[in-house]
Amino acid sequence: MACLAPPLLLLGVLVLYPVLDVAWLSLTHSSLINPDPEFVGGRNYAEAFGDPQFRAVLLNSLVWTVVVVVAQFVLGMTAAVLLSKRFRGSAVLRVLVVVPWIMPGITAGLVWKMLEDPYLGPVNALLSGLGLVEGNPAWLGEESTSLYAVAVAAAWKGFPMSAVMYLAAYQGVPEELREAARMDGARPWQVFRHVTLPGMAPTIRVTLLLTTVWTFNSFDLIYVMTKGGPGVSSEVLSSFIYRTAFVDVNHGSAATYGMVSVTVLTVFSVFYLRQMRHTGGLR
Repeated sequence: MACLAPPLLLLGVLVLYPVLDVAWLSLTHSSLINPDPEFVGGRNYAEAFGDPQFRAVLLNSLVWTVVVVVAQFVLGMTAAVLLSKRFRGSAVLRVLVVVPWIMPGITAGLVWKMLEDPYLGPVNALLSGLGLVEGNPAWLGEESTSLYAVAVAAAWKGFPMSAVMYLAAYQGVPEELREAARMDGARPWQVFRHVTLPGMAPTIRVTLLLTTVWTFNSFDLIYVMTKGGPGVSSEVLSSFIYRTAFVDVNHGSAATYGMVSVTVLTVFSVFYLRQMRHTGGLR
């Protein structure tokens, strides 16, 4: 028991105390003019869930998370299957595919902001050349496209981690099983669906849960590329908390939004830990 005391103390100082402090702050009201917290009970929560803007941000967070996680899954799985093949330069390609993942989020955001520039960016030039768009649409400046434009950058930056996880899981499925399925007349898609995917299922579930937690809590790309605008069209919970706390200087409301975020992330984290335990990652 004495051996557990130091890590438990550290956990309490670094995790439990800040969460309790934010929980208390969410029950208060303060402003730039009146910085002393005033206890208001659950008023902040009632105002938050009655605020159309906050509900729009929650919907944005849901759409953002689903779009990015699905895109990372598709790109990561495709990359894993391709990288599992033996061809000249495959080792170099495996190294290069990780570059977006190790790139700092601010750098990636600035790069994609330039790529999606309506006049100078190559994205519009490419799409115009293919006849898919006319003119110079401002992907980051339109309410209908800003969130998805940032999601493209997030999917590009995050898919290498999924690809590495799925590649390891793909190679962990015995080749004898796939070969036996081929000998029984199964087509490549049937082999992948009925043999490979079931063998990769534990890794897929863990990776999806992990990327969901990271995506829901992401901040840097949105802040660099749109700052949540125009309006709140690309605002997600993390950026909304930042703006409420440090721009509007409303720490009570920001703490309330933070507790909502903590609650959602706790649910996902519990699922993640349960899945890790089932797959043997935790003993």
